[in-house]
Amino acid sequence: MEKLSKKQKSRRKILHAAKGLFEKHGIDNVTFSAIAQEADVCRTTVFNHFSGTADLMLAIISEEIEDIRNFCNENNYRGKQLVYALFEKLIEDTAYYPTLSTRLINNAILSSERENPVRIIEEMTMAGLEEAGFTEDESRKKAVLAQGAYFGLINHYHVNHLSFDAAEMKRNFHGLMAQII
Repeated sequence: MEKLSKKQKSRRKILHAAKGLFEKHGIDNVTFSAIAQEADVCRTTVFNHFSGTADLMLAIISEEIEDIRNFCNENNYRGKQLVYALFEKLIEDTAYYPTLSTRLINNAILSSERENPVRIIEEMTMAGLEEAGFTEDESRKKAVLAQGAYFGLINHYHVNHLSFDAAEMKRNFHGLMAQII
C-alpha cells in the first residue's frame, strides 16, 4: 500500500469530515470552518484543496467512484460480476450516507466535468456487460437501465421514508437487474 503525503492525508481527512457533517447536518448547513474543525485542519487548508462546496462535493463522489473502481479491479471482477459488484458498493455507500449520496449523484449528473463520476459508472457498467457478451448497443441500453434501477431504488427509499438497509436494497436491486440482464 502506498504511503500518502501530508497533503493527501489532509485531503482525505477533509473529505471524511465533510461526508459525516453533510449527512448529519445537511450540505447547506455546513461551513468550511466546521469541516476544518472536524478534520483538525485550518480553514485555509480546506480552501487550499477545494474552491467551494460544489468542488468539494464533486471530489467526494469522485473519490467514492475511484474507491469502487479500485475495489472492482483488485477483486478482478469481470462481466456481470463487475456490474453487480459496482452497484452493490454504490448501494453500501448510499445506505451509509443516503442523503449525501443522493445529493452528490445529482450534482455529478449536472456537472460538466470531463471525468464525470456518473459517466464513469455508466462506462464501467457497459464494459462489464460487453465482457458478458452483450453487443455495444445492448450494453449501452442495459447500462442506462441498470443506472435507472439504482436511481429509482434510491428515490423509492427516500420518498417512502424507508430505512436504507444495504442488504435489503441489494436484494431489491438484484430483483430489478434480473429483469434487465
